Amino acid sequence: MGSGFNMKATNSKKISFVLYEDELSPRFYEINKAFAKFILFGLPTVTLIVILILTAVGVYFKQIQTMAQRKEPKIIRELKSEKDELITQNQQMSYERDMLKKKLAMGVDSKSSGLGFLSIFKHSAGRQDLTASPEMTLEELEVNSNSDEIDINFKIINRTKDESRLTGYLYIIMQVGQHIEVWPDNSFDDKSMALSFAKGEYFATSRFRPVKATFKKVKSGQALFKVIVFGKTGDLIFKQLISRPI
Repeated sequence: MGSGFNMKATNSKKISFVLYEDELSPRFYEINKAFAKFILFGLPTVTLIVILILTAVGVYFKQIQTMAQRKEPKIIRELKSEKDELITQNQQMSYERDMLKKKLAMGVDSKSSGLGFLSIFKHSAGRQDLTASPEMTLEELEVNSNSDEIDINFKIINRTKDESRLTGYLYIIMQVGQHIEVWPDNSFDDKSMALSFAKGEYFATSRFRPVKATFKKVKSGQALFKVIVFGKTGDLIFKQLISRPI
């Protein structure tokens, strides 16, 4: 006694087989040939493809996890750097606030400070002349003119000892004969006809800052340019007189 089966193709599209089992009568089965091929070949192929896809997805997400782990210290360093910069800025603001308080307590005395030449500027309490040891210089200075305009170009070079950021408010006053013009435009207060130091061209630089100022050309002759820079609390931190023929 035993069991077994006998299989043959009944036509081109089906496969038939007879199943023999112990103590049971033979049973006859027919299956579609395409379905049989799918079971024998297609299903293992599909299974293999799925396994390969799952493996590739796993490798991909593993790489993402590895990259995220490598990037985490960089993010921490950046956040720490931003924190240190915010602390430094806060300390600088506190220092400037204290300086302003002292200046306000000192009152206005332009004669004793040696700043009488700044008569077109509004008086600032406690203003000091710090130009004896300036923390900046001008380089690559050029003056060009045509029939309508006069341009002055230069670079502000930061000369601070610890290479900290140099900040200030820049004015350029040009005089040709009796004609005087101030840059930047619209700096004068409409009511007092005076200049406020904080209306100058603001700049902040760790290395250098290029500057280009344009004036109207009224006449030819010897042009005088007075470059004046105020600090954030109103102190005069730089002045330079430049003379050029135009």
